[in-house]
Amino acid sequence: MLLASAAMGAVYLVLLFLLCLGGVAGFRLYALHRRARRGEEPEEEGADPPAPPPPPQPVYYIVEKKRTRAKQEYAAPREIRFQK
Repeated sequence: MLLASAAMGAVYLVLLFLLCLGGVAGFRLYALHRRARRGEEPEEEGADPPAPPPPPQPVYYIVEKKRTRAKQEYAAPREIRFQK
């Protein structure tokens, strides 16, 4: 058995779903009504596909040469002596 709070949560979830579904369906009907009012025909599923987009143009990037520091000159290694 569901607790009262869990049952209310489920009820709110269903109400929210119905509200969203009604909003989407209402907007779709409104858009179809506006098209019909303006005299436009709604798009059909079997209509000719639109022309393919033109091929992409090549892209050229401006690349700057990385500035490097002059190589450092290192001194000869020193001998390390450990005292006993």
